[in-house]
Amino acid sequence: MSAAGLRAEGVTVRLKGHAVPVLARASLDLVPGEVVGVCGRSGAGKSTFLHVLAGLLPWARPAVVEGAVILNGEDITDLDPGQRAHLLSSCLDRPDAQLFLATPRHELAAARRLHGRTPLLDEIGAALGLEPLLDRRVTELSSGERQRVALAVALAAAPRPVLLDEPTVHLDEDGVAGLLRVLAGVRRQGGAVLLSEQAGWRLAGVVDRWLELKGGTLVPCPAPQPPALTPPPGGNGGVILEASALTVVRGGRTLFEGAALSVRAGEVVLLSGPNGAGKSSLARVLAGHAAAAGGDLSVTSGRIRRPSGLALLLPEANVQLFGDSVAGEMALARVDLDAAAEVLRAHRLEQLSGRAPWTLSRGERQRLVHAALDALQPSLMVVDEPGQGLDPVALADLTDLMGARAAAGRAYLIASHRRELAAFAHRHLVISEGGLAEAPP
Repeated sequence: MSAAGLRAEGVTVRLKGHAVPVLARASLDLVPGEVVGVCGRSGAGKSTFLHVLAGLLPWARPAVVEGAVILNGEDITDLDPGQRAHLLSSCLDRPDAQLFLATPRHELAAARRLHGRTPLLDEIGAALGLEPLLDRRVTELSSGERQRVALAVALAAAPRPVLLDEPTVHLDEDGVAGLLRVLAGVRRQGGAVLLSEQAGWRLAGVVDRWLELKGGTLVPCPAPQPPALTPPPGGNGGVILEASALTVVRGGRTLFEGAALSVRAGEVVLLSGPNGAGKSSLARVLAGHAAAAGGDLSVTSGRIRRPSGLALLLPEANVQLFGDSVAGEMALARVDLDAAAEVLRAHRLEQLSGRAPWTLSRGERQRLVHAALDALQPSLMVVDEPGQGLDPVALADLTDLMGARAAAGRAYLIASHRRELAAFAHRHLVISEGGLAEAPP
């Protein structure tokens, strides 16, 4: 094995409050010119492994970390995150938390100062479609647009090693295609990328090999495949959500003008569209949460008729978790213990009931918020990007549960760019030129 590249040797991580190690002698060799993908069940420790390589553990979270991290033959185990930032780059599971400056142009300029004018910098910006975003405020960008910027900043470090955690989670199909071009370019330049990805099929053709994190160790595995999803029966109840002639403005930009839609009891409706088209903004407006988007989202005209019981699942689970434990989160939903236990079992969270929400994986936090809202038994659930952090099995389990709820009369409006969810929906609405159009079956 050449000394060039990034190596993890026998990494073991014991987190405070965990009975067993999250990682148990996990090892990896990442050589120049390759892209390696890591997959595994939600909560297996994929993000934890990337955090160790980036130096965030044990600096950012109490943990006992054993093993070694070696870069180009040099042991960097004792370097803190700031010291490692000049040696490798990362875009972790909250890309918005890695953007600190006013505009994407400022972020890219800072990346140039940190990494120098690396060979791919201009190509990265073009491939990820950043030109129209450069002078917009970062706070006005959609989740997908922010992820594009954060990925560009991280990948500007190539050919230094780059760590990416769920790099496609907020990207539309054009964004994924751009990312594939960038990763191929990094590979050509002799760079190396280690990425964790639940929807690995979206990166087909660019990942050289896949490893599964299982039982705390990394083992070779086939490329991940999408789950097979089918819509639930029914979907033909009475109209419970109706909007007409909507004009929606965010940050001075008109997202929708004269938009209309309806959702029936027992129906699953998918809402999709390109990054920045307004999926999340429309979801918040329909749920009556426009003010929660930061004060720059408003409805200037139109009418919305909502059901009395409506719940909104936001794309960032952390902002909807308030309890000191999983059980405490359910208690805040004001349901009795038996009902709470039943809901936790339905969402496969019962074994985590004593854990603090902040110690859960991204997928587990997403499932917990869904469980807490599920316990309220809303007549309509508006779900923004339900697949975040969920492996294919967990996503299939979630859609099975949602399908059972829909068969009993609950309606779902799902905002997502994930194509596989179209097979689960009774209807598919696509945002196009500020309006909504029915996608062909």
